[in-house]
Amino acid sequence: MNKIRNSIVSYRPCLIVMITMIIISCTNKMDKVRELKLEANRNIYNMQNNAAKENLEKALKINAQDPEIYYLLGNVCFNERQYDEAIEYYTKAIEIDSTYAQAYTSRGKIYRMYNKRDEWCADFTKAYQLGDKTIYNDVRHCMPTM
Repeated sequence: MNKIRNSIVSYRPCLIVMITMIIISCTNKMDKVRELKLEANRNIYNMQNNAAKENLEKALKINAQDPEIYYLLGNVCFNERQYDEAIEYYTKAIEIDSTYAQAYTSRGKIYRMYNKRDEWCADFTKAYQLGDKTIYNDVRHCMPTM
């Protein structure tokens, strides 16, 4: 029994180093995704859509379950007037995080452009319920008249 305990104790420093390396690796990946999203935001603001797409595609390779990446890709497509593709990206963001109010708002704006009243009212109402108060005037037009 002592022999087993002594061998476990002798591996403890190695285990600590390995766990630390794993944590550092994960932190580095999260930091890299954050940097890529920030840069993509700058690109989108400056209408540098190709650069934004490149940064977001790199971020997706690191973390394909980050809803913000899909939301930002939707914004790039929106800027390029590729509305159907933007809807797909916003929908993907919502599938990953059903509480992503901005994705509902952005998708709702496209549905409104397409004159799909039921869809944009549903998205705006959901976004408003989730806390996006900027669309109050849009949502109140969705209320049934009496």
